[in-house]
Amino acid sequence: MLAALDLTTLTVTLTLVTLSMTLLLALAAWHAGTEQGLRHWALGNCALMLGLLLNVNQQHLHHSLSVVLANGLMTLGLGVIWLGVRAFKGRSQPQWGPICAAAVIMLLLWFFRFQVDRLDIRYAVSSVTLGGLCLMCARELLIRAAQPLRTAYWFSGSIALLYGFCLVARPLAVLFGWQSDLPVLDSPLQNLTLLGAMLAQIGMASGFILMTHYRTAEALHRLSERDALTNTLNRRSLQEQAHVLLNLMAQRGQPVTLIMVDADHFKRINDEFGHQTGDAVLCHLVARIGQHLRSDDLLGRFGGEEFTLILPGLDTERAAQVAERIRQGLCSNPWESESKPVWLSVSLGVACSEHHGYDFNTLLSAADAALYRAKALGRNRVELAPAPGADLEDQMALRLLSQFRHNLDV
Repeated sequence: MLAALDLTTLTVTLTLVTLSMTLLLALAAWHAGTEQGLRHWALGNCALMLGLLLNVNQQHLHHSLSVVLANGLMTLGLGVIWLGVRAFKGRSQPQWGPICAAAVIMLLLWFFRFQVDRLDIRYAVSSVTLGGLCLMCARELLIRAAQPLRTAYWFSGSIALLYGFCLVARPLAVLFGWQSDLPVLDSPLQNLTLLGAMLAQIGMASGFILMTHYRTAEALHRLSERDALTNTLNRRSLQEQAHVLLNLMAQRGQPVTLIMVDADHFKRINDEFGHQTGDAVLCHLVARIGQHLRSDDLLGRFGGEEFTLILPGLDTERAAQVAERIRQGLCSNPWESESKPVWLSVSLGVACSEHHGYDFNTLLSAADAALYRAKALGRNRVELAPAPGADLEDQMALRLLSQFRHNLDV
């Protein structure tokens, strides 16, 4: 059945498929912005397309073009596609590798065509090289990754793996006589190779676009729940995750502590050093806080220079120790600017579920009251939330004093 396939039809189909895939990848690369990999894939697919078109027209072109140059272009194309996979994953790209591989292949094919005419060796050289590059792409893609990106990785990688094995096995088919007595371009092996090339091109191009789609969707999801400056949870996401965590800890009967952190005199930093430095100081604050957190702790930006920590499994005493370590760490480690260090202190309010229950808003209000107390008593200190039923007039007086100090920034 494969022998009965018309080579002209296969060639036209291959031309249309390769051209369509190249245009599709080029358009995707055009709109990809800073996304790494797509431009490599578009350029690689273009070189692969030209090489395939030259190769299937051996009856009409000189072998220096249809054999030597064609296989060089296909090698270069697959090599650039491999570079694109590495670029997409954020890995280094040895730019000269594909160029050197293409040059070596062209030299070998020229020798075994014009100096020593050996079809079997040319088949072996081109098949093993192209198949090896496909397997290298598969090796980069068939890895552990988080969903949904893993689906796209494995889809593209499986196609590269299957076609790579087929290309590597092609010399064995010639060795065992499956090439038959037909001319090279009319053999079942050549027709099968062309069909496989078309399917592999469609599949891998679709897989690359799927990878880009999932990467973009993942980035959008991350932006929807993360603060753009500090990469901490934003307020909405913090509340959602906090409710889930508090319900879980309530079922287990374990304590949860919420800590409010506020940078002292942050307006002065912005006024003296500029908002760009202020942003860098906030990132420094988050980095210092992160050194004291565990993997299951939550940290979110509540607004401005205020941050909220949720520490599951810690009671008031242990959480207060964490808060004190955070305060001391920030006081003793300024942000180093080019001109002079920027010193920063923080005030912290601590509220635990032992006294205030597992409701997020109740804990937040209690920790906020403790934060106002820390501000009113001079800043740069840790204060525990007052027990329920404490003197409301004292709490209101401290809140007013804290607000007055904040307005004067003293």
